[in-house]
Amino acid sequence: MEPRGTKRGAGKIEVAEPRNKLPCPAPSLPTDPALYSGPFPFYRRPSQMGYFSLDAQRQYHGDAHALRYYSPPPTNGQGPNFDLRDGYPHRYQPRDEEVREGLDHLLRWLLEHRGRLEGGPGWLAGAIVTWRGHLTKLLTTPYERQEGWQLAASRFQGTLYLSEVETPAARAQRLARPPLLRELMYMGYKFEQYMCAAAWETTLCSSQGR
Repeated sequence: MEPRGTKRGAGKIEVAEPRNKLPCPAPSLPTDPALYSGPFPFYRRPSQMGYFSLDAQRQYHGDAHALRYYSPPPTNGQGPNFDLRDGYPHRYQPRDEEVREGLDHLLRWLLEHRGRLEGGPGWLAGAIVTWRGHLTKLLTTPYERQEGWQLAASRFQGTLYLSEVETPAARAQRLARPPLLRELMYMGYKFEQYMCAAAWETTLCSSQGR
């Protein structure tokens, strides 16, 4: 007598896979534009809810002391003499990329201002709290054929929190970043410093439909 859960084949016995271990198709998101045709939803213009600053050591400050404005160089006369390598590498203090900040700074600001948010403390119910870059990554997915991504999603009291998780491929690429690429990244930040001053400031905005 054969035990239950086995199947007899041609001279061999195979154990049937438990129901919860059977392979299931991976979820997918159709990207055919025709599936999403229709009138574009109304979105009001983003409005500033508040601001916070991060200093050179990535320390949080609940004010706008690091706020800077775009100040282009004069268009008449000789062009600006920007030295994008100035300070590299002897004054360069790279950020510790092993420290994953996630949504920590956003959450700290929300905790400090939850009583003054538009609509009261329950206003965030049904909202999504995330970084703008995460939404960009989501929206450009149909056009990105090389880099994958992972997002951790948590729902708390009706609010959805989205935070990026570094994939093994992204970590390997970061650790193998060549020195020339690191220098080019520094030059990009140096250009921003010339154009907007040397500080990092984050503005919080909200945008809702009808």
